[in-house]
Amino acid sequence: MTGLESFIDERSARWKRLSALLDEVQEARETELGRARLQELVLLYRSACTDLNRARTLTANPQLIGSLNQLTGRAYRFVYRRRRSTRMDLKKFFLRDIPATFHRRIGFIQLAAAALLAGAAVGFCAVLSNPAHAQALLPHQFFVERPAARVEQIETSKERVDTLREATAFGAYLYTHNIEVSFLTFAFGALTFAGAIFLLFYNGVILGAVAAQYLADGAGTFFVAWVGPHGALELPSIVFAGAAGLIAGNALLMPGDSGRAAALRDAFPAVFRMLSACAALLVCAGLIEGSFSQLSARSVPYALKIAVALALFAAMCLWLFGRRETE
Repeated sequence: MTGLESFIDERSARWKRLSALLDEVQEARETELGRARLQELVLLYRSACTDLNRARTLTANPQLIGSLNQLTGRAYRFVYRRRRSTRMDLKKFFLRDIPATFHRRIGFIQLAAAALLAGAAVGFCAVLSNPAHAQALLPHQFFVERPAARVEQIETSKERVDTLREATAFGAYLYTHNIEVSFLTFAFGALTFAGAIFLLFYNGVILGAVAAQYLADGAGTFFVAWVGPHGALELPSIVFAGAAGLIAGNALLMPGDSGRAAALRDAFPAVFRMLSACAALLVCAGLIEGSFSQLSARSVPYALKIAVALALFAAMCLWLFGRRETE
């Protein structure tokens, strides 16, 4: 037996298996293929490409070279089509499915936002009426006795983040921390429903109390410029995480006639989409907070930082609430 005959005899079974697999999966949907079958197909495709290169060194037979060319071409088109389909599915998920979910579950989002804003109003009014309340309401890491003095120190000292490495490291810490906070809010809502309302209200109290502290001490513009750029994404993300928790908690604790299992199955897609949006927004917020938000007025004027905050908030609203499509 010649080397070419031995090569064909050894490899032909794999070529036939690849051809059969392509016939099976050509018109199948992604969910019907199965991971094992896709992995086998990709491995056989790579093997066939290697065989084609080897065959060209062994023979110039147009029939063998042509059939292998056709086989690898079919496999290549299938793999490429699936990759393109995956990219299109991802685009559809973020640009259509997520906004559709936000429109459909707007009631839960409004409830979560109302809890945060109510807490912010309580904290703000309490500290504005009596600045001494700030020490009682705020955790020690948020309490500043003289906000104006702190602002003066920040504006006259070296930039807090002055290298790309520092900004990246600080941003990574921040978005990891923010995702943890959001997940905690989601978990409390999913398990108790009322827990998400309480955490959102409590975070609102802290936000309102800090804002009132800075405003009362004449540093309100600094506070808006400092919190605004990252807060435009971070604060809504916490609200959305709480809303996702409320959806899950409603399904778990008040499933209705359909039963708890069916209610949770129905709620899962909306919860997953909301949390995916939260994760994306919080990563962006962390990167902004670790860099742009930390810059003093010497590097970026307050007006520009506030304008960026408004632009980011508007872009987020346009993405999530700008189009009305069914889920």
